[in-house]
Amino acid sequence: MPVDQVSRKLLSLLRKDARAKYAELGQAIYLSAPAVFERVKKLEKSGVIRRYTVDLDPQSIELGLCAFVQIRLERTSTDELARLLMPFVEIEECHCIAGEDCILAKVRTKDAQDLNRLLQEIKNLPGVQRTLTTIVLSTLFERGIQP
Repeated sequence: MPVDQVSRKLLSLLRKDARAKYAELGQAIYLSAPAVFERVKKLEKSGVIRRYTVDLDPQSIELGLCAFVQIRLERTSTDELARLLMPFVEIEECHCIAGEDCILAKVRTKDAQDLNRLLQEIKNLPGVQRTLTTIVLSTLFERGIQP
């Protein structure tokens, strides 16, 4: 489904409040509630809208330490390592990257001790040559994709 200007505006509104009523959304983009419903269903079916989620405050759930971990591989494929990393709930994002390191993971842990435990577990995975960790001191903003 091509994403036209009306759909972009709808997506922007849904990013602000995914629980907004179709009638409210329709007023903002000059469509009826049934038309908004149909448009949302098409965006979901086509994969433009992948999921709905809740944005949690990491501090309030004791995951205040954020770090980025670069992982260099010896002999394991990135797909295989991704499969091995998937069970680690501390890993918020995992990306295959260009350069000497193969994987970049965004992780959240309770504290430095918990981060150290996680890093040891990652280093013990088959094919992991080394890790390089950067601890986040403060987050200036997180935005997500803008339609």
